[in-house]
Amino acid sequence: MRNILIISILSAAVIMQLSCRAHAQNTRIKDGTQWAVVNVSDAFMREEPRYGSECVSQTRMGTLVQVLERKGYWVRIKTPEPYEGWVNELALAPTREIKPAEQKQTRLYGATLRTMTSGEAGKYLRAPKMICTGADPVKVFKAPPTDVPQGLEVLTTLLQGNIVRAKAGTGGMLEIVLPDGKTGFAPSSAFEDFSGWAEAEAAESDEEKAAQIVSLAKTFLGVPYLWGGMSPGHFDCSGLTGFCFFMNGLLLPRDASQQVKCGIEVPFDQMQAGDLVFFGDTSVGHVALCIGDHKIIHASQLVRINSLLPGEPGYYGRNILHIRRIIGHLEDGELKAVKIKDSQHYNSL
Repeated sequence: MRNILIISILSAAVIMQLSCRAHAQNTRIKDGTQWAVVNVSDAFMREEPRYGSECVSQTRMGTLVQVLERKGYWVRIKTPEPYEGWVNELALAPTREIKPAEQKQTRLYGATLRTMTSGEAGKYLRAPKMICTGADPVKVFKAPPTDVPQGLEVLTTLLQGNIVRAKAGTGGMLEIVLPDGKTGFAPSSAFEDFSGWAEAEAAESDEEKAAQIVSLAKTFLGVPYLWGGMSPGHFDCSGLTGFCFFMNGLLLPRDASQQVKCGIEVPFDQMQAGDLVFFGDTSVGHVALCIGDHKIIHASQLVRINSLLPGEPGYYGRNILHIRRIIGHLEDGELKAVKIKDSQHYNSL
């Protein structure tokens, strides 16, 4: 009888421990108190904490995000745009190993996210960083290629817009530190100093900025449309405009319905390269980038160029609701576009 009582008490204790852990993982964490850094080249953010859920957006390596909530190995985050969604916890850093006894209790295995405090996040932001600006994917090797000419081990592949910490450079190779603390080597030509890049982008004239945004967008011609995509190879309409503005030093809100609230309204006959064109029947459902001469580039089935003039080849006749000029008007509008050099998520808390 005594043994049965002891077993019952121990069972109740285990159940209580698991219940407390589940409750802790499923409760909201106060905004701004817990942070993490994206640890993969492009993390898919989902509407619900499951792989079968809709992809609502993406976020890129090196981006500091707020941790809002945890459920099992899923983490709900807020990105700088700001935007919220669920990602797998191993898409974030830092992590810690789960002890064997803890694995049995929690049914979580290998590693789990260890969130950062605001102080730790600030230290990460102040560390020297590099941004990947190369158009092609960049392999990060475990050792310099000159040291191991055969059988190179690849740690990861970086994409344009990814941010890493800098360590040293030699012989055309840059030693970098990934968000999870691993070090590797990649061609230095694919990177720029992040602070210098952000300052240089902020110093460009409006005409230079518009031309650079249009030029970058054209490099993605033919990329297929993906709902929620906002990284090279994966674009929806506002993901394309947002990414092209980001790589030219400007942070836009995530969705077309939000981007339309930035800048100032301009008439059709005054539209110029760099303006955003918004389409829909009664509400905004699509956004495109004007490239000049009343032509647009946009992610619609795939990234393509169309004309807004009836009778011209490639005419796109969807109803235009708004044309907004954001370049040169960052402080105008209901929502604000932000220079990357002034963004707290990329520079300081």
